[in-house]
Amino acid sequence: MKKWICMILAAAMCLTAIACTKEPKKEDPTPAPVVETSTEEPAVDEPTEAPTEAPTEEPTEAPTEAPTEAPTEAPTEAPTEAPAEPVNPDPDVKYVNFDEMNFYVNGQKFTLGVTTLQDMIDAGVPFRESDLENAENNVKSNYESDNYRIVLGEYATATVNFLNDTGAGKKTTECYVCSVYYSFSSAKDQTILSFDFPMDLTIEKVIANAGEPDENRHYDGDNGFYTDNLKYTKASTKYYGNSYIEFDFTKGEPSTVYLRYLP
Repeated sequence: MKKWICMILAAAMCLTAIACTKEPKKEDPTPAPVVETSTEEPAVDEPTEAPTEAPTEEPTEAPTEAPTEAPTEAPTEAPTEAPAEPVNPDPDVKYVNFDEMNFYVNGQKFTLGVTTLQDMIDAGVPFRESDLENAENNVKSNYESDNYRIVLGEYATATVNFLNDTGAGKKTTECYVCSVYYSFSSAKDQTILSFDFPMDLTIEKVIANAGEPDENRHYDGDNGFYTDNLKYTKASTKYYGNSYIEFDFTKGEPSTVYLRYLP
């Protein structure tokens, strides 16, 4: 009996020794914290506007002088031909002559009722280019053309018109000039257009040369303003109306002249 008890005790001691030599159990590591992923986009801070300030001027530096170079002589240009002087009217020529109503462009004579638009183009009259685009347009029988402007300077022109007095339509280039209108104020110093009378007209000069006009109108305005109109006429034999030469004066100075021809 003692032997069995000793054997049981011995066996229990062996089991205890084996349990003491076994590797201790390791604990699970502490899990890392879970980071939740947000489905919303992170908010973006709007930039804050800087307060408006007066612009800071850059420091001004003294300008660097360019090296002095010897002046370059301008190339010598060929002399430009001066425009032809206006025809000086013969003092014995009548200012009003319905048999030959002339005007001159760069010294070349043109006559109402005779000279065609094509004649004037061929002579080099400086028409406004936009007007010449219509030179081949048809003018109906017994009608006048639109205005054709002769360039006298910057923003200054004289106006001419052309008449078709035939029984059928024809091109403007084939029609003769029937009127010319000029305003002295538009180009006082121009030397392109002239007439059989001087450009420094006075009422006294006109009447002394051409006699009393068929119409003589005087108008008095305010503040010493006044105008005079002298009109010389000749009845047409073909149309109802007149050929005429009309001189307008403003405060004694020539302002406009208008020559019109009707056959």
